[in-house]
Amino acid sequence: MAGSYKLNKMNSIIQADQHFLVLAMVMAAAVFGIWSEHKKWFGKVSGILVTMISMSVLAMIGVVPVGSGTDVSVPIYDMVFDYFIPISIPLLLFSSNIIKIIRESGKLLLAFVIGAIGVVIGCFIAYFIIDLGDDSGNTAGVIAATLVGGSINFVATGETLNFSTNPYFSATIAVDNFAANLYVLFLFLVPALAFLNRFWYKKNESDVLVEEKTDEVTPVTMERIAISLFLAVAVAAIGEFVSPHLQSLIGTDLNLSILLITLLSLIVANLFPSKLKPLENTSFSIGLWMMYAFLAVIGASTNIYEVLKVGPTLLLFYLIIMVFHFVFLMLSARLFKLNVYEVIVSSAANIMGPSVAAPMAASLGQKRMVTPAILVGILGYVVGTFIGVSIALALT
Repeated sequence: MAGSYKLNKMNSIIQADQHFLVLAMVMAAAVFGIWSEHKKWFGKVSGILVTMISMSVLAMIGVVPVGSGTDVSVPIYDMVFDYFIPISIPLLLFSSNIIKIIRESGKLLLAFVIGAIGVVIGCFIAYFIIDLGDDSGNTAGVIAATLVGGSINFVATGETLNFSTNPYFSATIAVDNFAANLYVLFLFLVPALAFLNRFWYKKNESDVLVEEKTDEVTPVTMERIAISLFLAVAVAAIGEFVSPHLQSLIGTDLNLSILLITLLSLIVANLFPSKLKPLENTSFSIGLWMMYAFLAVIGASTNIYEVLKVGPTLLLFYLIIMVFHFVFLMLSARLFKLNVYEVIVSSAANIMGPSVAAPMAASLGQKRMVTPAILVGILGYVVGTFIGVSIALALT
């Protein structure tokens, strides 16, 4: 991975010890990605991908220090790696009320579970067809994690498996965005594909438009910011403290701190749902911003030439999983009485998460599915990391 950076190994316009300048560029890349997604500057291209590519280009041309493949440590990058992910995971999971998800998701939950099973089986099939090299088991694990959950699960799984510095890690993020965007475009076409009609359950009650009751969005306040950050740091601190003792007890080299932090976050979210509800909007916003900053640092460690080299193989790996996932869902539809909209909205929740599944349901006229789409997407965040790590362990 280091070879393509020979001209930039020791020198960049902004030096590694110019901490505030480096931090400013990390923040700028995160802001650029967030703005680009909201403004649709690059069409359907994910803001995450824009953040990563912009920081990668800056590193490649020598504006900012390279994040890997050199002997020079970049303290700001190390700080983001060490602190942002452990803190952002609780912030993003404080809204994961499992009882509410099960109670209110209806048949969309069943469809989501079937789709997740399809992702897992498809991942094993792709693994035995496509050779991704020595670390293919870990690569398969992070791919399964993001396709069941989302980017948070991708990063958490990579950190748990000590995989985040592997060239395939950053390349997979790039391919993931491209493949997922193609897949969502396909999902929008599915209702118009008449030859698939025989697979869907015909009693399509979801065609009836029902006004969706939406939860009141609580504003971001100074008090909520302070409480959210305190709780997230406290959960991260407990997870980090317990992790080495647990690793020693069970004799593993896995970094269990991220898994423990995820588990503790879910326990807190489900023990005190009413107390955390006013914090959901605030904590999720802060956590998502931290995730963008982390991915900017990953971008600084990304060799674009390496991405282009491994991209086609990874893309084929993704396509095998996605095709099997959809076929598995489609063949299950009649058996479990799932209509076409339940299939495609749940599939979008699997592959792209709640941020895509909910507006997809609304745009297809399925207003009663909007909230369930959000809930099952959040469930993906809950289980994605555990599924990804389990698959990686099974394949290595």
